[in-house]
Amino acid sequence: MKPELLKQKPFYLSDAQIKWVQDQLKEMTLEEKVGQLFVVVENPFSPVKEDLLSIKPGGVHLFAFSPEATKTNQQAKILELQQRSKLPLLITGDLESGGYGGAIDGTNLGMNMQVAAAGSTKLAHEFGRGIDTEGTAIGYNWVFGPVLDINYNHQNPIVNTRAFGDSPEVVETYSIPVLEGVQERQRMAACVKHWPGDGMDDRDQHKVLTVNSMPMAQWRETYGKVYRSAIDAGAKSVMSAHIALPAYYEEQGVTDVRIKHTPGSLSYELNVKLLREELGFNGLIVSDATKMIGMTSWGPRKQIVPQCIASGVDMFLFTADLHYDCEAMLQGVRGGVITEERLQEAVTRILALKVSLGLHLGVGSAEDLSAVGKAEHVQLAKEIAQQSVTLVKDTQGLLPISPEKHKRVLLLAKGSEGSMFAENGSGGDTIASLLEDEGFEIIRDYRLREEHNEIDLVILLTQKAPSFMQNSLRLSPEETGGIFTWFPTYVPTLLISLGNPYTLYEMPSMPTVINGYNASVIVQEEVVKCILGKQPFRGISPVDAFCGLEWARL
Repeated sequence: MKPELLKQKPFYLSDAQIKWVQDQLKEMTLEEKVGQLFVVVENPFSPVKEDLLSIKPGGVHLFAFSPEATKTNQQAKILELQQRSKLPLLITGDLESGGYGGAIDGTNLGMNMQVAAAGSTKLAHEFGRGIDTEGTAIGYNWVFGPVLDINYNHQNPIVNTRAFGDSPEVVETYSIPVLEGVQERQRMAACVKHWPGDGMDDRDQHKVLTVNSMPMAQWRETYGKVYRSAIDAGAKSVMSAHIALPAYYEEQGVTDVRIKHTPGSLSYELNVKLLREELGFNGLIVSDATKMIGMTSWGPRKQIVPQCIASGVDMFLFTADLHYDCEAMLQGVRGGVITEERLQEAVTRILALKVSLGLHLGVGSAEDLSAVGKAEHVQLAKEIAQQSVTLVKDTQGLLPISPEKHKRVLLLAKGSEGSMFAENGSGGDTIASLLEDEGFEIIRDYRLREEHNEIDLVILLTQKAPSFMQNSLRLSPEETGGIFTWFPTYVPTLLISLGNPYTLYEMPSMPTVINGYNASVIVQEEVVKCILGKQPFRGISPVDAFCGLEWARL
């Protein structure tokens, strides 16, 4: 890789920094170079704990699934890893929503779609800065976000509220300020995803190879336009996902069905020809998680591990078996699947990313963790919530509600499971408590009849949120109130969605619908203020919440 490329966007390295990169390359053994290609992860579901640093990886990913993943514990773990590593580590996290993605006591600032619904690029920029501030205090230096996917298919189970909207204009308007906020201090690298673009398919790459079926002329005006803007804004990295883009191969004259459906993570054409050469991306490319069936269904692991790097991806995310994958990569180099030039280029970009973040200057003492969950960030989360809660429809003229008109409220909160991307909706307990404080009588179990009910209002609460290994975000009959039951014909009924904004696809004749996009306590507090008339609904839906159904608008 030519040194002058390191002086350009997005690295902007000085001569001294380039020398550091070159010096490291000269000193590294083949095994150390191969180790740098990996971002390893501790499997939180496995009783067997491996020494992640045994292969001398380039990066480590930490999840915030467990109660032990507090900001203090995560920071201590990161410091220990950095101090043990010969070269500084890239520490990655799913900080899409703020510090909450890196530690369970970090701030849930909001979901991307919630940020777009708030309608403020200033808030979007502050949102990005909040991710940076809390993440770097814990010890993270690389966030897998912002998401550039576009919700063309409202039944997609993995994107949903993680996307900013359903049009390239909305996604571009709000994702770029977030990206700039994340990278403003040059201590945290953003990673835009999921290349070459999710949101067209209704399936999940964790379970199957998915397809972006858009023709290339349209792709260039939509996904391509958004990625080009992110590249122009200085995105340091791109995540290449297990998503096929057949139209690009067809444009090159390829007719073979299998080749046309090569996942982005294994595609030289998509990573090098389209992303690097056509769009001009000079930063680091990392694969999406490599245990997903969207990738592993493509071939034997010993083949796809080196193929990923040979196809233009610089870092391999996660392992199925730490030493098996490392050996497969090493054999790929020795067997010529990965050329010496390709290996040098990948490792150069990895080191350049580290230098651009100042990691070569060494790991200091623990940072002040008071930045994580601080009052300023809680206030930001509250402002985003205040500006984003959206009244989709109220054709029955129900709102505002009051204890005088709707004293006895039946609150049903099925379909309120949690997600790795948002707080748990707590089964309706928060909403129930907030309404009881206002003088409502909350009933959680009551058999409604066609007439003569002792109920004044039904509130259906749901938090169908994007996660992984789901079939869909569709609601079951039980989650809509019960089999062969339609509450709006019995008593006034209000639906509050704290996740999926497309519930009207399942219940188009629901007369009153509110979207909150996030199940945090802060959002629930703002929803209650809105339905009581204490503050207006300010959110503007960044997607077609009616799912193209005329009937749903009635």
